[in-house]
Amino acid sequence: MASLMQAQMQIRRTSSRLAGQGSREYAPVPTRSSPEGDESKGAEGPANDCEGIIKVFSDQKILASMLLFVPAGFAVEHMGCSPSVVFGVNFLAIIPLAWLIGKTTEDVSASVGQTAGGLLNATFGNLVEMLICVAGIRNNEITVVQCTLLGSILSNLLLVLGTAFLVGGTAFKTQNYSQQGACTQCSLMSLGVFAIGLPTIYANILKQDEEWEHMVSISRWSSVFLLLTYCAYLYFQLGTHKSLFEDDAEDEEEEPPDLTPCFAAFLLACATVVTTFATDMLIAAVKGTVDSWGVSEEFIGIIMLPIIGNAAEHYTAITVAYRNKMDLSLGVAAGSSCQMALLVTPFTVLTGWALDKEMTLDFHTFQLAVLVLTVFLVTTILGNGTSNWLEGVMLLVTYFILALIYFFEGSGKKASLANLA
Repeated sequence: MASLMQAQMQIRRTSSRLAGQGSREYAPVPTRSSPEGDESKGAEGPANDCEGIIKVFSDQKILASMLLFVPAGFAVEHMGCSPSVVFGVNFLAIIPLAWLIGKTTEDVSASVGQTAGGLLNATFGNLVEMLICVAGIRNNEITVVQCTLLGSILSNLLLVLGTAFLVGGTAFKTQNYSQQGACTQCSLMSLGVFAIGLPTIYANILKQDEEWEHMVSISRWSSVFLLLTYCAYLYFQLGTHKSLFEDDAEDEEEEPPDLTPCFAAFLLACATVVTTFATDMLIAAVKGTVDSWGVSEEFIGIIMLPIIGNAAEHYTAITVAYRNKMDLSLGVAAGSSCQMALLVTPFTVLTGWALDKEMTLDFHTFQLAVLVLTVFLVTTILGNGTSNWLEGVMLLVTYFILALIYFFEGSGKKASLANLA
């Protein structure tokens, strides 16, 4: 099984190879010659950062052109436009920013070694979701934050994985992947369900005020243990049992970075700062958007916001499934869900603790039921190590049913599924 961090790095390398080329094989860019006898470097990247940034933007013309929404997002905010316009423009602005963060993280990781690069990818792999959640906590949009966390898990397990199975199944009758790897991901997701489920059940059975205070403390300390578990998982993959996770990810030639480490780090810092402002404006416009569009906060959090964090990687996960690389596809779909459950969710709870906000693991009854049934369905499908297009259809239909439920929920407080007693 390719490890989660290795899968993330190779997914991003594969993304640059596939950009703008459809199904054609990747043709290396003519580059400077490497020193004789240095077989590890292979082809060098662009000669300088100017050529590198031009290559990055030319490889992803659509995403690069969407960067125009970034200044537009600041403009509509300061022009006093309606919240729905502010929300829509910043929604589109965060998509290319997320891609730019991923690309610069990849180029920085290429210069620091495999282990440090894996840790760097694990840290910044879900940075956009973290920034959205922090902005939501600061604006007291706890429901939106919880729904974004849940929606990111659901979109990866149902929408992305389902589309990958469907698209891959149109090209291959049956596709194989590491059953051991799939079982590991399912076990980690089950742990996430356990950690979220108990505080939710606790809060709904014992409804006294003092029990709520206990549940807040339980959520915070449970988040500490979840983060420790995630750290142990990283150490298991990158340290003590590293050899168990080195297979297909090592077989392909590594793509040389397009940017130097210093320039990539500078660009990463700039993109992070800009994304912080964009997510603040996005979250601040949620309430007005809910009233204007007549949809619920749950629909925005569960269905819409998860799209913007990893749109580029999701596209690539589906593309590599069409090329019969299902381990890589699973690495970004199921692996990202595990990161959301074991890294981003506890990080968000602890951030709420630091900001003195009651962000908890109480995701309420219906949300918990959705998560439990989703993990059960995905675990059932992934149990045999093979996939086909019909399994993809089943996952997609499940996602569309959920989307319909949240779309027709309405925007009234009394209709909110997240506030069920």
